[in-house]
Amino acid sequence: MDARLFDSAFRGDVNTLQELIVEDPLVLHAVTVTTSNTPLHVAALLGHTQFAMKVMQNYPGLADELNQQGLSPIHVASAKGHLEIVKGMLVLRPDLTLIEDKDGNIPLHTAAIRGRREILSQLFTTVSANELTSSRETVLHLAVKHNRYEALELLIQLANQYQIGNELFNAVDAGGNTIFHLACAGKKSKMVKLLSRNNVDVNAVNSEGLTALDLAVRATTGSNDEDEIQEIIRSVGAELTERVERLEQSIATKQQRRREKFVGSLKNGIVILAGIFASLSFEVGMNPPGGVWQEWASSNATKSATAAADGNNDTDPNSWSNSLFLGLFELASVSEGDSHKPGLSISWELGKKQFLNFILCNSLCFFLSIATIVVVALTEIFLWDWQSTSLLLVPMMCILLLIAAAEFVFGVAMVTDTSVANVFPLRALILVVILLNIIWQIAWICQCILKRLRRLRRNEEGRGDEKERGETEWKAQLGHASPTGIQKKEKEGRRTVECK
Repeated sequence: MDARLFDSAFRGDVNTLQELIVEDPLVLHAVTVTTSNTPLHVAALLGHTQFAMKVMQNYPGLADELNQQGLSPIHVASAKGHLEIVKGMLVLRPDLTLIEDKDGNIPLHTAAIRGRREILSQLFTTVSANELTSSRETVLHLAVKHNRYEALELLIQLANQYQIGNELFNAVDAGGNTIFHLACAGKKSKMVKLLSRNNVDVNAVNSEGLTALDLAVRATTGSNDEDEIQEIIRSVGAELTERVERLEQSIATKQQRRREKFVGSLKNGIVILAGIFASLSFEVGMNPPGGVWQEWASSNATKSATAAADGNNDTDPNSWSNSLFLGLFELASVSEGDSHKPGLSISWELGKKQFLNFILCNSLCFFLSIATIVVVALTEIFLWDWQSTSLLLVPMMCILLLIAAAEFVFGVAMVTDTSVANVFPLRALILVVILLNIIWQIAWICQCILKRLRRLRRNEEGRGDEKERGETEWKAQLGHASPTGIQKKEKEGRRTVECK
């Protein structure tokens, strides 16, 4: 290509083009021999409308040339969305709507692939809409395949406007797939909703004998959640083939087994963890940290113990109001001559408040562990719903872990003679969490009761419906009988009731 011609096409300079044509009338004819990208391709790519129209007026046949990518100028303009160039080309060459690129796609197909709505409106005709690609795909197949929702929405409106919707909506590609098949297999929920509202055959089968619902089930294989697309398809009357229905049942069975296995492992883990906490709490309760006094105190030991007790603020009976549970424990004053006894905890003598906090946490940890084991055992005995029971066990395990952590902190504070237990508001936090747990459990119990009442109400309504249905059938049978027969049946009915 002449450098001046390429430069004028790049800049969209119509005057230079006119000068070159005057200078050499065959300048545009020669470019098809020397290069693959013609000036018309360059103008269509960059959106130079006036330049492109000038080229078309002087050499309309240049619009048939394909570049190295196998695209004609109108394909390039359609892909880039240059509407004015496409309009001008069609005015001069209306047949360009059906020109094919190297892949067999017409400009309408290219616009659908790129989602160019304005170009689609310009190129859509009854003839072009029925053109197929080399894979026997319609323009709607391409819009769905390349996830162009807005383009698909416009194409559906145009198809209904041209009254060719039934043909396009249920057209099949080389694999026998309709656009509904492709949308379901690609899990494009918005497109599935859009197509389900139009005249689409939801139970059409492809070359493999699969419906759209079959493909949706296959696409969600292994998923733990109910697929939204399946719900949409089923709501419009889609059905599974027998083969995929068996596959779905097999998948559901495997998922159920996997869930049951996980639940069993989770139960075992909870029981083991609760058992460990219970055994450790029992051991610590019987053998508190710091040990116990082994003999009666001598007078020196009594004085030293008394001095240690006097030097520790925790021995002040008035400070017990700050304990974990206010008012639950009332401490008796310890006489000076009886500062310790054999078997009495040493930590109790040296720091009563810390020791009481520790023992309370230890006791709660023990009893909550036992309660957790009992709840898990009851789920097995009475076959309770594990999903509902987990709502009770989860807060119990959280409380158990929190109390165990608080017990560890209080224990460290006792054996190291530090005030680390007062750094964090553990007692207040434990109280708040325990109250929340109690509220949670009350709500869980109320939920279970309401569930049971609803179930009983449904059973009663079901029995009432069955009774009404039986009476209706009996009256219908009597309606076809003679009056004498009716009287006989009524007498037999009364006798049966009396016998009962």
